[in-house]
Amino acid sequence: MRQAYRRAGVAAVQLVAQGLGVFVYVLWRVMSFIGQRLPLRLAYLIASLLGDCAYYVWREGRLSAKANMARVLRAQDARAVSRAARQSFRNYLKYLVDFMRFPRLSSQEVRERVLYDEWHHLDRALEQGKGIILVTAHFGNWDLGAAAVAARGYKLNVIAESFSYPPLNQEIQGARAKLGMNIIPLERAGVSMIRALRRNELLALLIDRPAPGNGVTVTFFGEPVSVPAGPARLALRTGAKVIPVVLARARGFSDRVLGILDPTIDFEPSGDEARDIASLTGRIMASLERMMARYPEQWYMFRRLWTEPSPGMRPETVLVSET
Repeated sequence: MRQAYRRAGVAAVQLVAQGLGVFVYVLWRVMSFIGQRLPLRLAYLIASLLGDCAYYVWREGRLSAKANMARVLRAQDARAVSRAARQSFRNYLKYLVDFMRFPRLSSQEVRERVLYDEWHHLDRALEQGKGIILVTAHFGNWDLGAAAVAARGYKLNVIAESFSYPPLNQEIQGARAKLGMNIIPLERAGVSMIRALRRNELLALLIDRPAPGNGVTVTFFGEPVSVPAGPARLALRTGAKVIPVVLARARGFSDRVLGILDPTIDFEPSGDEARDIASLTGRIMASLERMMARYPEQWYMFRRLWTEPSPGMRPETVLVSET
């Protein structure tokens, strides 16, 4: 009898998940249809308004964004923290508008929208023949940056978490593939990543997600944080070059994106794997910190990256002033 109840429970959960997938898929299709046809400035304006709504309605996301932003700004001013956190919601909705419009973008339009002219850094890193790991964050418009790399003729592989509802997964990943990215599903990324680097290709990885107990602890904006060790471990295993990069949206209603890329991190392993992973990850995060500090409101982190309270932060910095 218990097994029957358990099977019924599993079936119910699967049915709910299927229904949710259908709902999200239909909603995405409707929003994409509208977003692709509105004038861009109007679409961005609506996105900003929806971002404000999400900021006030989603309490957990709002408090997490403020807690993270307080570290980035190193601010005791609650209003400054709130403004930056609210702006990050607005910018994330603008990013979604851009993503919805991807199917209508040509390679030439992608190249024109990304303002970057130092491609020689990639060319030099590829000369060693072991591939490149581009390490970035949920920041600015990372998908448009990836599209620009592909539009320049580089073989770019991106890791993407698959959606459980196949039509939605095809819709999202198909938009990326259309712009020249090779999509590697997260659930079978291990061997595929190594093969891509051995083919002397580029591999893009996101590193800014919490990994307590399953990552490596480094200093980020002056405080310890646990982040994935994967990029450093993969680089040490394959010999691939590591290049931190972010794509910052031009402020206002512009659709232009500025590429900010650090030259290749030159790293000599010591032979102590644990120490090397921590050291290389620390250098990656230090590079991203310098870039992100210039545009803090473009970091989309709506869950707490720092799990411990900041010793110097007043509670009211995060918990009050929603203006």
